[in-house]
Amino acid sequence: MINRNSRQRLDQILKNQRFDILIDKTLVDEFVEVIHRPKFKKYVVIEQIEEFINLLYERCTVINTTSKVSHSPDPKDDFLLALALDGASQYLITGNKIDLLDLKQYGPTSILSLTQFLEVYFPNFQSDF
Repeated sequence: MINRNSRQRLDQILKNQRFDILIDKTLVDEFVEVIHRPKFKKYVVIEQIEEFINLLYERCTVINTTSKVSHSPDPKDDFLLALALDGASQYLITGNKIDLLDLKQYGPTSILSLTQFLEVYFPNFQSDF
């Protein structure tokens, strides 16, 4: 789970219209499954989850991925690479500490953590908004 400061920054990014953010149903389904795990119940309430999911669908472009990718060290993450490929993404932002971040690049897509993305592309993040 990302820390509170990163959550606030992510929320600001989601609400800022200068970013095109791509998602697919698999990504949203994975988020819902993970966030409903018992260990996260103390951090969020159902209303927050529903509000965030609504924001995702309101704000993001849903991509129907068709590419079959098998390039991630963890096959469960291949759908993210397919999303980046089919959406012609410039960046894939992930919290995956090992597998995806180790790739660093997939085709034209740079793979970064949220912190790396903010540090490199928005060094004065708070003043940008």
